[in-house]
Amino acid sequence: MIWLCLLLTMGSGTVFSVNYPKEFGDDWTQAESFVREHREEWKPIFEEFGVDVFLAEAIVFPELIRYSRWQDAIETAAVNGLYVSGGKSKSNFSIGRFQMKPSFAEEIDEEWNKSKLAREFDFIFDVRDAADARRNRLKRLGTTQGQCRYLAIFIRLMYLRHPSLASLPEEQKVRFLATAYNQDHRVSWEVNIRMQKRRTFHTDMLKTNYTKFYRYSDIAVAFFQLKK
Repeated sequence: MIWLCLLLTMGSGTVFSVNYPKEFGDDWTQAESFVREHREEWKPIFEEFGVDVFLAEAIVFPELIRYSRWQDAIETAAVNGLYVSGGKSKSNFSIGRFQMKPSFAEEIDEEWNKSKLAREFDFIFDVRDAADARRNRLKRLGTTQGQCRYLAIFIRLMYLRHPSLASLPEEQKVRFLATAYNQDHRVSWEVNIRMQKRRTFHTDMLKTNYTKFYRYSDIAVAFFQLKK
């Protein structure tokens, strides 16, 4: 574990080969403006759970870059129509500004209920395999405020699962959490570090032979550095 911590901390102050604001142009600018306009609205939600707003914003910032209102409307309609009646096996599209899947929310709900945080904050989620439970979950995912709460809870659960996170430099916390959010939050510390090297993120509507891939965590860290 010690060498893994050292490996992570060596990445602090990373100099990127890509100028991400320039690379994404108007998409970056619009995403940045959206964050700036809503920060004061989001901040109390993250503070309620003891989460730094800048850390949280950085984790989802790549999703804001590629967010498509037209695509989201279609996917949200599909989720509303099929997920409530049939569950995640029938529909599991990413929805909302932060592009959260119902399956992600289900996993967070279940882990929260089993954690000491549920007792500390004195609430639990309805995790029954029932239409009304799924409908209420979609209502939570259906607003940016609801997605902020899920993001804050995700972060708290990650710190609970990986206590070593607390000792990392801020930028490496962003890298670890962004990788977990984008790829798989249930994997081990060691697997997360390996996943950080993967270039799987793209902003095309459909992948083609010309699609350009990026490291999700690089974009998150690049945004986080700009807030300093």
